[in-house]
Amino acid sequence: MPFRQSVVTDLAPASWALNDEQQGLVTAARQFARERLEPLLGGAPDTARWGETVRLAATLDLATMILPEQKGGLGISRHDLALVIEQFAAGPLERAAELTLSSAALMTLRECDALDLLPDQNIQHYLDGTTSIAPGIPDIDATGSWVLRQHAFSQALMVRMDGEHPQLVLALLPARRDIPDCAPVALPGALSLDRYTALPRGDTPLVVPPGANPDGNPVRQWLVDAAVYLAALLSGAVQQGVNFALAYSASRQTFRRPIAAHQLVAVRLADMLISAHTIHLFLRSIAAQDTPAHIAPVRLMARHVATEALDVARELVQLCGGHGYVEGLPPAARFQTMHWFAMLLLQIEAGLRAFAAPDVHRQER
Repeated sequence: MPFRQSVVTDLAPASWALNDEQQGLVTAARQFARERLEPLLGGAPDTARWGETVRLAATLDLATMILPEQKGGLGISRHDLALVIEQFAAGPLERAAELTLSSAALMTLRECDALDLLPDQNIQHYLDGTTSIAPGIPDIDATGSWVLRQHAFSQALMVRMDGEHPQLVLALLPARRDIPDCAPVALPGALSLDRYTALPRGDTPLVVPPGANPDGNPVRQWLVDAAVYLAALLSGAVQQGVNFALAYSASRQTFRRPIAAHQLVAVRLADMLISAHTIHLFLRSIAAQDTPAHIAPVRLMARHVATEALDVARELVQLCGGHGYVEGLPPAARFQTMHWFAMLLLQIEAGLRAFAAPDVHRQER
């Protein structure tokens, strides 16, 4: 029951209309996601087919998009990358994350002029399944981190305390997860969510410098990039969920009428549609800021996206008749993992409040 028209396109302000280059990026990502990722909502792929999907995803060339122009890349903006990431959420969130896991970290390292810190200088390898950079989301006191990881011995971008000052570091994750400082949570596919109570032991972490801007704050840069990345995944999932809801409510009938004709269902659909629009527009307004983002709006965006995405996921389950009826339908696949991504986004919101000083205190007075 496909519903292919975007639920958010028409309500964006005219000044936000995508140019030809942006539209081309979005169209290519959308076509790939519909052909390769959307079918996975019905079940996990076999190893060979998923390997082919990873190889095809690499042909979208996100690595070249992210690379700075002086290194032969396109220097894609945070806003345009968010538009592309949204499209990947046509399938299961964990699969979309698996294909794009390193993108936020690469954006931060690019902005901090720190891509040279990477042990593998071929950026393509971080987006073609060879290796990855795990996002590390700090606890509010930086005594531990949540790490979304894919590969053994991969690098992780994490926050550590140097006295009273937070630092952004590139740390090497151990291959084993059954260690005292790590509590893993298994996710479908190749991802796991690990809760580290201390920085992984091993090689000395590499400190990410502030880059060319003397007032730069790598920790803030990282938390904002990670917030936009996770919000883009959740925004895309909400849009796809509303697409499904519109098609499903038009095809499913009760009392010889489509359920969309019933007032209560119509109100629920309207609420979900409003949520999809507000999440998308809020995300774009934050991601489009060229100057260092003000933290208060980013925190509001993170809270809004996380809570609204969970509300929509719950409404979709109810629309399908509840838990016993939703199994096998797309909302079931998203409902089982969306809360983990929303939790990470809320962790980032708390991290921004704790580590984005000094401007956050001035804005909240």
